[in-house]
Amino acid sequence: MKNTLLAFIFGAAAISAVGADENNRLKLHYDRPAEFFEEALVIGNGNLGAIIYGGTAENRISLNDITLWTGEPERGVTTPDAYKAIPEIRAALDRGDYRAADSLHRKVQGHYSENYQPLGQLTISHEGVAPQVSSYERELDLTTAMAANRFNDGKGELKTDYFASAPDSVIVLRLSGEHPFTATLRLSSQLPAKVTSDARGEIRSLGHAANLSLPGYTSFEEKLKYDPERGTKFCTILKAETDGGEIIAEADGALKLKNVRGAVIYITNVTSFNGFDRDPAKDGRDYVALAEKRIKKAVAKGADSIKRDHIADYTSLFSRVSLDLGATPDSVAALPTDVQLKRYTDLKEVNPDLEELYFQYGRYLLISCSRTHGVPANLQGLWNEYILPPWSSNYTTNINVEENYWPAEITGLGELHATALLPWIKNLSASGKRTARNYYGVDRGWCLAHNSDIWAMTNPVGLTDGDPTWANWNMGGAWLASHIWEHYLFSQDKKFLAEYYPTLKGAAEFCIGWLIEKDGKLITSPSTSPENNYVTPDGYAGATFYGGAADLAMIRQCLMDARDAAEELGLDSDFRTEADSVLQRLYPYQIG
Repeated sequence: MKNTLLAFIFGAAAISAVGADENNRLKLHYDRPAEFFEEALVIGNGNLGAIIYGGTAENRISLNDITLWTGEPERGVTTPDAYKAIPEIRAALDRGDYRAADSLHRKVQGHYSENYQPLGQLTISHEGVAPQVSSYERELDLTTAMAANRFNDGKGELKTDYFASAPDSVIVLRLSGEHPFTATLRLSSQLPAKVTSDARGEIRSLGHAANLSLPGYTSFEEKLKYDPERGTKFCTILKAETDGGEIIAEADGALKLKNVRGAVIYITNVTSFNGFDRDPAKDGRDYVALAEKRIKKAVAKGADSIKRDHIADYTSLFSRVSLDLGATPDSVAALPTDVQLKRYTDLKEVNPDLEELYFQYGRYLLISCSRTHGVPANLQGLWNEYILPPWSSNYTTNINVEENYWPAEITGLGELHATALLPWIKNLSASGKRTARNYYGVDRGWCLAHNSDIWAMTNPVGLTDGDPTWANWNMGGAWLASHIWEHYLFSQDKKFLAEYYPTLKGAAEFCIGWLIEKDGKLITSPSTSPENNYVTPDGYAGATFYGGAADLAMIRQCLMDARDAAEELGLDSDFRTEADSVLQRLYPYQIG
């Protein structure tokens, strides 16, 4: 089924198991270090991630942990009387007063989501390496999830290999040279953290995320609050082992690897995050003990064994699907990836291999950032360098989360869907019941607005400065719930369906409770079209209206999915009858 769907999507493309000839083409490769985040190579094991710049005299590697968020579990309701504004908004819409509807809609807004924060940065400074080097290469091999950079410093080649192991929960770097070299390792964090090192070759960083945050785009002056007694804590441990030379612990927490022939660097991190509904400070994991256990186990196992298990684990997912769109001339394929991309864009140069690489890179990214239970890929996957990232690097549910997972089932990665996204949807249904009742006056089911976070927040955002254009959409639950039925269609796992059916049904029940009748048909009111405005005949650009086509499409799909799931499980005949009745009465699709 998966292969048939892919063949349909990609026309005459041939789909098969990954072959040796394809492996040579599935590399991102460059002839210079990265300067900006967008140029860097990323690796990840679904929990830990690294952003690799591949510098020469100085190499930056930014680090992330997908569970390192600001905030704490959801508590209560920010705007408990929000639902009282709903009848007023409907009345304003009925009389065609769209300005009043937008103004009233702001009463149906609550707190913002929390922010995803960066873990830290490892800097590797090579002593005696000039800014100008020769024979520079930087690459990411998608077939093995291995990255590397190499260059000649005038005395010989220096090389660094990188990978992130899911089986062993570590990132591994191997530094090697054709001559002895000296390199200094520094671990830092933008968050409050204490960094120490010792002569055994260890650097340790202990710190914490903010316990409260606001998005960078808001008008509030104070956007972050840090309290060492609150919020999510973290422990990063780096362990270095060298071939020859010596390790010197420096006073500032750095490690100097002096006159070594090579070195292996193991990195792990554990946070105190212990679930969406548990206080990470008071009821968190023993993050220090867990980090120590992981690093000790990794060092004892050794880099070669970790690498072997990493490749076996990764390829068991990645190598399920191959895509062949044709051949790119060798002269073009040999060019750096950024040059190929520019020629493809500017010159419209035919490059099937680049298209295949782009397709497989999407699969690589999902494998790399979607293997933590109940913590799906966020707005930037798991790679973020900003304390206040763009749009909080949160879960934007009016398309971004969904599109992260559209490739999952059709490209053989259903486990990533089931491990990360689907349990999170179930988490959402808990707070979503409060949101349905307190913000929308609906006592059935659960709903979700357009932003969420690791704490499974569901309320519409905005506080006092949110615009209904983006703040007040409430169809996130209906849209995300469709992923439950999608996973069942591919897996045919009835045990899974039975477990998740209440979540899917709850999303449908909210839709039924939210619909109102107008001119004999069921519609939503108020409604917004995500991040879009309409213009009235008198020139007013508004957001709030009724009967949005996007609402009705998502509701129709959600009701059909829930009804079909109930039928598949032989449950809820009354609900199935109700769903069919509502579907027949929904306002039909039309133009204008």
